[in-house]
Amino acid sequence: MKIIKKFDNLNYQQAQKRNSENFNSLSKLERLQARKQGYKNSSWNGVCQSWIVLQNFINKPVVDFARFAINKAEEKYEKARKNGDLLEVLKAGKTVIQALKLKYQ
Repeated sequence: MKIIKKFDNLNYQQAQKRNSENFNSLSKLERLQARKQGYKNSSWNGVCQSWIVLQNFINKPVVDFARFAINKAEEKYEKARKNGDLLEVLKAGKTVIQALKLKYQ
């Protein structure tokens, strides 16, 4: 008697097809990142592991605009500080403060 393995209530071919469809919906950069993280949609273990890797790309949280603005402002500040441009440091610092106001208003 042949034992049929199931993963998320899907057999091998169904799970592999689900992975392929989700993988193909990713951007080229995301596909490269998924492969680096171990995406390999062949063999039973590979299909199961690939689904776990895809979860990082499929279940993306909604972008928090305030957090995004703060991160960008902080990056600008650090870049200006490393370059030693005092005027740019002050402008970037002001941008950080404005971004923080967005978050805490």
